[in-house]
Amino acid sequence: MRSTGRRAVLDAALALVDEGGLDAVTISALTARSGVSNGSVYHHFGSRAGVFAVLYGESFAHCVAAMTPALDVGDAEKAVRAMVVRYLEWVVGNPGRARFLYAAPLTADPAVKAEVFAPVARWFGARMAAGELREIPLWALDPVVMGPAHECARRFLVGGLDLGVAGEFVGDAVWAAVAPVG
Repeated sequence: MRSTGRRAVLDAALALVDEGGLDAVTISALTARSGVSNGSVYHHFGSRAGVFAVLYGESFAHCVAAMTPALDVGDAEKAVRAMVVRYLEWVVGNPGRARFLYAAPLTADPAVKAEVFAPVARWFGARMAAGELREIPLWALDPVVMGPAHECARRFLVGGLDLGVAGEFVGDAVWAAVAPVG
């Protein structure tokens, strides 16, 4: 399978998830949608779970890449708020990938995920060490700090929320979670 075939399988998986959820992604649906052979899917991905693992890693990397430029916009408060806005903009611009990240089991290799997230973790670690942000464990950045943004993104993805309206409130909530105490 050429790299375009590999890309076709990943694009097909993303479209199938967007249309019918994770259960819609079967090997036969992938081959029908992508035009590649059954054997090619197994050869390059190993299994349906292998397709999910690659798609998860790729989608997570796209998401983090969209957020990281916000870390250079100014002081810690401006950067945190900008990161939230960039994340919500990414969700609006990439609803299929966002749906996939929320629906898929955590199938990405933890070491790969940590490597992709490393610039964000280093930025937060340095700001915490400098007293510009509240000290929180780095594992809490996603579930605790970004929790309000994740909930708004989920509501947007099911058609129940305008993220343009929510952005300022979400930025307030996320800043409140990391603002220095005192």
